[in-house]
This record gives sequence, structure tokens and C-alpha cells, in this order.
Amino acid sequence: MLSAITAAVVGVILNLACWFALRTLFAEVTDFHAGPVNLSLPSWSTIDWAALALSVGACVAMLRFGIGMLWTLAGCLALGMAWSLTMR
Repeated sequence: MLSAITAAVVGVILNLACWFALRTLFAEVTDFHAGPVNLSLPSWSTIDWAALALSVGACVAMLRFGIGMLWTLAGCLALGMAWSLTMR
């Protein structure tokens, strides 16, 4: 019983991560409905290259170099704010 609950929680977290990733990396996302199937399809021409670079950098920092989540989050916050302020 507990393994079924664990699988359901992992599925919900994965679904939420994919939803946030699509809406962060792409400016336009269209929803495709075909019966019981609902898909979010990104418009590839609207990709946010800065967000993609920060995401890849965060993955490399945590997985390759073993930097902790809080330090990675703080670094991404600083880089994101600097990027946002310079692009105004």
C-alpha cells in the first residue's frame, strides 16, 4: 500500500516539475486536447535562452560538482536578478 502512495506522489511531483519547466522555458505553450489525453505543447521559437542556461548550469552544479541545493538556488537567484536588471 505504501509503495502505491509513494508512486503516486512521485508522479504528481514529476507532473508539476514538467508543468513549471514548460512555462518557465517557453513564452507560449498551447494545450492539446484529444479525448482523455491533454498535452502541453511548447512553441519552440519562444524559448527563453537565459532560463535554459540557468537550468542547465544548476543541473551541472548539483550533479557534476556536488554543490548543495541552497547554494545553487542562491547562485541562480543572483544570476537571474543580474540578467533581469541588465536587460531592462
